[in-house]
Amino acid sequence: MGASMTDTRHLAAKAQTPTTGVRNGQQNRASFYLTGHRMGTGLGDVDGLGLRSAHFAAYGDLDRLRYDYPLVLTDDRDATNALQSLSGLVDALLAEMGDAPDSDRIRHHAMALETEIRARSGHGPQRLSDVWAAAATSLVAAGGDEHLADSLARLTAALRIDGQLVACTADSSRQVVGHLWRLVQQERTDRLAARIERLRQQLGDILAAEQANSVAGLRPDRLAQSLGPVVGAELDADALSRLLTGNRPATLLSDARRERVQRLLGVLDAQRFVPDEDDIDGDGDLFEFVYTDPVAAVTAYQERFAATAELAKALVVAEMEADGRYREEVHDALFAKWDVEDLESDILDLFPKYLVEIDAEAMTAEQSVVLLDALAAGIPVKVLVQVNDLLRGTSSKERSPGGGVPARKLGRYVLAAGEAFVLQTASAGLFHVRERIVTGSRLPGAALFVVYSGGGQWLGDLPPYLASAAATEARVFPAFCYDPSAGETWADRLSLGCNPQTDLDWPVHRVSYADQQLQRVTLELPFTAADFWAGDARMQPHLAIAGPDRSEGTIAPFAEHFASNPGIWTDELPYVLMVDRDDRLSRVFVDRPLVHRAQRDVEQWRRLQELGGVHNSHVARELARQRALFEAELDAAREAPAPAPAPGPVATTTAPTGEPGEPGEPGAPDPDDHEPVARDPYLPWIETLRCSTCNECTLINDRMFAYNENRQAFIADPDAGTYAELVQAAENCQVAIIHPAKPRNPAEAGLEELVKRAEQFA
Repeated sequence: MGASMTDTRHLAAKAQTPTTGVRNGQQNRASFYLTGHRMGTGLGDVDGLGLRSAHFAAYGDLDRLRYDYPLVLTDDRDATNALQSLSGLVDALLAEMGDAPDSDRIRHHAMALETEIRARSGHGPQRLSDVWAAAATSLVAAGGDEHLADSLARLTAALRIDGQLVACTADSSRQVVGHLWRLVQQERTDRLAARIERLRQQLGDILAAEQANSVAGLRPDRLAQSLGPVVGAELDADALSRLLTGNRPATLLSDARRERVQRLLGVLDAQRFVPDEDDIDGDGDLFEFVYTDPVAAVTAYQERFAATAELAKALVVAEMEADGRYREEVHDALFAKWDVEDLESDILDLFPKYLVEIDAEAMTAEQSVVLLDALAAGIPVKVLVQVNDLLRGTSSKERSPGGGVPARKLGRYVLAAGEAFVLQTASAGLFHVRERIVTGSRLPGAALFVVYSGGGQWLGDLPPYLASAAATEARVFPAFCYDPSAGETWADRLSLGCNPQTDLDWPVHRVSYADQQLQRVTLELPFTAADFWAGDARMQPHLAIAGPDRSEGTIAPFAEHFASNPGIWTDELPYVLMVDRDDRLSRVFVDRPLVHRAQRDVEQWRRLQELGGVHNSHVARELARQRALFEAELDAAREAPAPAPAPGPVATTTAPTGEPGEPGEPGAPDPDDHEPVARDPYLPWIETLRCSTCNECTLINDRMFAYNENRQAFIADPDAGTYAELVQAAENCQVAIIHPAKPRNPAEAGLEELVKRAEQFA
């Protein structure tokens, strides 16, 4: 996978030692690769070594690292501000203090305080203010001087946010999603309760007005009571009653209208969706909206269908009555036939929504079918499915025709329908998708949140944060969000932005280690699905480590093996780099079943990429067709007879020789040929002959840029990277010979700015 992976193969080859019985050795290695058996291979088990991917070597103690967790479920009732990260809060406090002379000292002490709070955050439900105070007291008591005490006191005085601390544990998704959903639910119930109370007042005023102007309302005793003791003593209530009664209209309300208003008030008083203002404690006989069973939630929704329709219709009619717009001759017949489907969406959106919280491992086949049907039908249910074990249910032994939808595929199943809001993420990414959780909770229709908690059986006791983040990185559990309210097209609705390096099969990271000579070695390694699965204790039968004789045979990094021959035995053992409890680096070999598992993961990721507009096959096909047409037009133009030269001198431009067509390659232009060269406006190129071999472009992307036999750069594959990388390479080039041309992927983000930056290299 590029030059760095070739270097890795070279290092591996140097470590090999000659062995006897080459043919038997090949057969034995083939036996392990194809079946996992280690008979006579010289390969050993990994049991008891506590292995984890080499990518995790730098994350041994998360408490001493700055990252999103712990989170704070703040007391703010605005859902958009209700989730904060501890590191973000500390940074905000330091920013408020500005550039004071002692700001460096305060920053240093703030980092120590943050580390102490993070170490204390995983011990059950706790308030930020309590843990903050305990951490500050502990630091001062541990030998802090007056400067530390002063810094912590000032930070504590500036802290104006409080709430529950949430560490990244097996329950994080319920805490975060549940908290944000409840705040959005409270917004809904507040709006509905306010509307009901306003209409109750207005309808009550209509009846009160009629009562005040009735014969009973104009009796002398009623008038005296309404006028008060002072005014009532000065006026003759009997005379006033006779005067008003004699001039009273025959009637104020028709019997039908009076009955209708009374019936509407009865519906508003009897509703069980939100508490009324008289229910101060909120313990009335209200409907429940939080469930752990999707079947129960859907059943409750269906059973309340009539009550929902009755209250929704009452709200509409009551508004018309309060405004005097209700006309019996028109509206009676109209509302007699109305159902929920006939009501406006803004009315229905006032009603509370249902929340279902369920573990994927506990969901039955019936529940998964009911859940899929409910989401496809648009029933206003918000579903949190927490996935705790990505390996469970993936083997043919665990699957059955009636076994329901596998947890890892649930999000994609609902995504395919295109009706409901879908968010799939890992616990490690909950803070970054907080706004999307709020959006899904606020939408009137159905929403699905699928969250991987980081659970499993790990060889190296991975914390949930690292395990869940690794699942997203390895494309085993990729993150995506589908928001049907974001626009009319899939480009508007589907986002893959929460995944790192979305244009690659697997993200590439820099890994450093010390070799046997204690020299620092740095490699650019992809974090593959094999790296993720190799950390699961149940995958031990598919892993092996070199024995004492180091009889490894031909070996290759997993990504290289996968790219050249996925799943095919070629006398080469693929390996991943892992470290043990003592941080010793080892090559761990994997067999074919694990390779096939990684292959399925990357194939599913590629399908998701295509839906998200990354490496879209339809776009690539159309670009190829347009390029073929363009080249055909060029060929036709070359074959056409040259026009007669115009009188007078004619200036021509000379295009520098470069890619496409390098010197010495078939079809390459002659370096001494100075005829004008027509170029594809969408094909980037390099003035190869002027290349100074500075490595700037190949360091950016060694799949897009490569060197020829003269160590001069050319464009090896214009589709192997992004337009942003092309522009960056052009800007970094010391001799300004890279020409990005026009963007090849019209869906790439930020093209407008990139095109402007590329203009100087046209």
